[in-house]
This record gives sequence, structure tokens and C-alpha cells, in this order.
Amino acid sequence: MMKIHTALAILAFGVGTASAQTAAPAVKVDGGKLEIKSIQTPQFQASNVGEKRWRPKDWMEVDFSFQIKLPQSAGGRNGALDSLAVTYYIALNAQTKDGKYEVIKGAFNYVDIPASEDCHALAYVSPATLRRLLQKDGFTPSDIKAWGYEVTVGGQRIEGNSSMGKAPWWEKTESFSMNEGVMLAKTETPFGILWGDYDVSAKKQ
Repeated sequence: MMKIHTALAILAFGVGTASAQTAAPAVKVDGGKLEIKSIQTPQFQASNVGEKRWRPKDWMEVDFSFQIKLPQSAGGRNGALDSLAVTYYIALNAQTKDGKYEVIKGAFNYVDIPASEDCHALAYVSPATLRRLLQKDGFTPSDIKAWGYEVTVGGQRIEGNSSMGKAPWWEKTESFSMNEGVMLAKTETPFGILWGDYDVSAKKQ
């Protein structure tokens, strides 16, 4: 019986050690406010294709500025985090027929995040989606009722903020109509080739 107990104790210790080795490093995220603005479709010229007449339209751009801090065991100031997830919630000044506010929800994985640097994460909503939700042409920041975000690492929430304080207003689902899958990463938009290393790379969840 003693041998069985000893074997189980060794096994439990081994599993615990393996879990500790594979656990995500302790990460601190200092996130600012979301900067949400209207930005027009960029115009590019190419000499070997025909011209087409078109009018630049207004996109929504979401710019999330933040810094991360890593422990020395993960590289400290010179380290980088493999990925973190950000979920955005943007409530519009527009309502459904049953009185629910339209909310745009976007979830992204941002990869290779450098520690102790000013980082930016970008996300976009197309003019076509905005027209459908707002029932009008054009978009301005006055069309925003509220914003919020949550940051998770390894499935654990480590940061969050909103224009209404720390309380996650988006959890009152009975008041909102959630529009998921309509927020785009920069690479999915005409802005994909712009601004070099200004923003971290994104992958939609």
C-alpha cells in the first residue's frame, strides 16, 4: 500500500511540474482608452491597370494602445509575448426595431508582442457594415454610444476597460444586438500595406 501511495505522489508531482512549465508567463498589460475615428478609404495608383471611378468612403478605425510587462524568466524588458487576445465591444447610437442598441463585437489574437514598448492594435469596420447598422451614409465618432475591451492571455482575463468604467456593460445582453464577425483585421482592408511596424500583427479568432 505504501508503494502505491508513493507512486501516486511522484505522479502528482510530475504532473504539477509539467503544468507549471507549460503555464503562460505572468503578464501585466497596461491598456489605454480606445481611439475610435473615421478614416477614408486610401487611394493608390497603379500604372498598368485601367482607372475606375469610385468615391472613398468612411471606415471605422479602432486603435488600442497598450504596453506589456514580462517577468525576467520570460525575457523581461527584452522579451516578447507569443500572443494575447483582445475582444472589442463598440455600441452604436442605433437601435433595432425592438429597441436594442447595435453592438459591434470583434475578437483578435495579436502575436509577437514586444515587452516594455508602446504597442498599438488596430481593427476596422467597413463602410458597408456601418451603413447597414446606422442606416445612413458616413460615419463619425458621434455615432459611438460606448466602447469597451477585454484582454486575455492563456484564456485568463488580465485587463479590461470601457468608456463607462471598469464594469463590463456588454454583459447586459438583453439590451444589445451583438454583431459578431464584422470587425476586420488591418490585413483584410485597403489599409493593410500602410504604417509599417506601427501596429502588432493580428489574427481573427
